[in-house]
Amino acid sequence: MALDTTAGGPSADSYCTVEEADAYHAVRGHNATWDTTDVAQKERHLKWATSLLDTRFEYLGSRADAEQALVWPRRGVVLDGCPVGEGSVPRRVKSAVAEFAFRLLAEDWTAGLGPVTDEGVQVGPLKTSPETHRPIPSQVLALLGPLVLGGNGGIRSLTTVRG
Repeated sequence: MALDTTAGGPSADSYCTVEEADAYHAVRGHNATWDTTDVAQKERHLKWATSLLDTRFEYLGSRADAEQALVWPRRGVVLDGCPVGEGSVPRRVKSAVAEFAFRLLAEDWTAGLGPVTDEGVQVGPLKTSPETHRPIPSQVLALLGPLVLGGNGGIRSLTTVRG
């Protein structure tokens, strides 16, 4: 199914079109995997990246419309001293989606957290397990930093806030 990138649309499923992602990656470098991936795979990963970033962060402002499917566009957001239009998605968000989609394509992120077993290390009352956490890539965090609560130095993810 084709991407719906309609800003504020009730069935939107990606912030970034394949063409926008291709343009981002054309100047990125070290992305042969993206270049050789078919359009359907790119679309699937752009949707996945959008979904993960929508559910992972607490963004500045509020939704522009209660009926929109995605978190962006938002109202009350100022970026670099300029208000972000209520009907638009900032280029930073589109670039973050393109970057994250590439990372999701290049690595197996389906596991999320690794297996949880009784094995691990225990020191006093604290015990660790061999879980593997996949952090959001630093380039994605850098792109989103000015748009999320906590800013560049202290990005707050929803799992941190609520978890």
